[in-house]
Amino acid sequence: MQDKLQLKDFFYILKKRWLTVLATMLLASTSIAAVSFYVLKPTYQASAQVLVNQATSKNVDEIANITQLNTQLISSYIDFIKNPIVLKGVKDELSLKSSIKDLSDEITVQHNENSQFINITVRDHDSKQVSEIANRVAFLSKNQAEKLMKGSNIQVLTDPSDSEQIFPKPLPVAAIAIVVSFMLGVAIAVLREYADDSLRNEDEIEKLIGLPVIGHIELQPRKMKRNQKQGSDQAKTRRENLEF
Repeated sequence: MQDKLQLKDFFYILKKRWLTVLATMLLASTSIAAVSFYVLKPTYQASAQVLVNQATSKNVDEIANITQLNTQLISSYIDFIKNPIVLKGVKDELSLKSSIKDLSDEITVQHNENSQFINITVRDHDSKQVSEIANRVAFLSKNQAEKLMKGSNIQVLTDPSDSEQIFPKPLPVAAIAIVVSFMLGVAIAVLREYADDSLRNEDEIEKLIGLPVIGHIELQPRKMKRNQKQGSDQAKTRRENLEF
């Protein structure tokens, strides 16, 4: 029963303070959108796909162990992609200002188990630079790995995809803005309700004292003052007419 009453009170506050909730939602959602699209730097993403397998061999023993060799080769190549040798070459070729550590943090290597395909994904704030980084990482890691790992056969299957903006996106930002601004508006409405001890109508009085209101007296201070002022003006006009 108490939980039902609390829920009823909650909806009563929303009904009473709907202007506060609406104003807060408009202000907060506009602020979140402005910060997301005009203050925060957008993030772009580009990917390149690489195929890694063992070079063709006529050796019977090697053919028998081809699966194990491919697994080892793929694991070694994945570790080699973000090797400082490769990243330094990418940094020098593209004249990047970021450090090798920062460049490494921008690169993500994805590989599904039992697959020879490796996806190299790069995220950066520069829409053009991100594709160039993905391209150079794929080719430099391929060239360096083939030099150091004998028998490897590494192919860059696709050129890097066109950069795609992954943050911010309109729909997720709008959804977050609506949810956050609504929660903030409700919180402010509840705080205002509990901080306000004034009574504005008969329903609030009945709810407070638990008894029905059997009568009321109309008080209209503004109208009374206006009538008093009009009466004073009329009396003053009559006095002036008499004196005249």
